[in-house]
Amino acid sequence: MTLIFFRSSASQDQPSFFLSLIYHLYKLIMDSFMNLAKQGLAAYESSQSNVSKTGGSKYNSPDNRPQGVSRPSFNDDEVAETAAQHGSGHSGMFSQAMSYVKSNTQEHEEPIDEEHVTNSHKEAYERGNGGSLSAGSMGSAAALQIFKQFTSGGGSGGSSSQSELISMAMAEASKLFDQSGGASSGSKQDAVNGAGMMVMKMLVQSKMSSMIGGGNSGGLGGMSSMLGLASKFM
Repeated sequence: MTLIFFRSSASQDQPSFFLSLIYHLYKLIMDSFMNLAKQGLAAYESSQSNVSKTGGSKYNSPDNRPQGVSRPSFNDDEVAETAAQHGSGHSGMFSQAMSYVKSNTQEHEEPIDEEHVTNSHKEAYERGNGGSLSAGSMGSAAALQIFKQFTSGGGSGGSSSQSELISMAMAEASKLFDQSGGASSGSKQDAVNGAGMMVMKMLVQSKMSSMIGGGNSGGLGGMSSMLGLASKFM
């Protein structure tokens, strides 16, 4: 753009005055634009920072599950001895089950098929047809049976009850296997492994559920019934 100035005979300094005025106006406008740009950038960075806090690695795990959930801590020898005292089998079988449960941590957060577990429980304990179940399903049914027994008996909850819970669930699975004449597939060890894993899954997922707002949150939807039982032992 070309600016044309007309000199006034009254003042030879008038052009320089206007040039100075235009320069300062231009500088003021540019400063205002720069400030607005800086404010916009700051607002954008702030919004991105908040997103990283609420949707970052802490919460952006599969099914919106928080990462790094602590697992229940067990004394394996104590659990195995208690299970052997109340179950059908030697302590080595229950020790092996605890090793299986602890080494397969990826299974702890896999969604529980509540319908399958409750149907297996009915088949074994209401219809007396446990032998039709696979060893793994038999173990899950035994675990649910112990959860029901503990909660109906008003268990004290806490870590000591967690140890007793997994001990008795594995013991129940060993007895159910024998009483049913075996399973449709799988071994007695598989049944005991399944019971121990089901207890661990229910305890871990109950804790995750409480952290993210209840049993119907994220990938844990529809689990309120079984996780409600497990929450009594947290």
